[in-house]
Amino acid sequence: MNPFEILLILAIALIVLGPEKMPEVIRAAAKLMRELRSASNTVLRELSEAIDEEPQRRDNVTAPAAEPRDKPPGQS
Repeated sequence: MNPFEILLILAIALIVLGPEKMPEVIRAAAKLMRELRSASNTVLRELSEAIDEEPQRRDNVTAPAAEPRDKPPGQS
């Protein structure tokens, strides 16, 4: 959003809500934004930790041993 759009939204909100309720609404919106940002950071941190742990799990898994074959595949 550019600054003009933000000012337009604030002006419309001021007209609709009035000057008495505007500070209360702004505080509630700011609190909501902080909570959303915190939740987003938590999710990103947990995903990063899970991705960092994934290669370590793969290193611990061993591949099954291949059995020697007397004949080429497809021949019984």
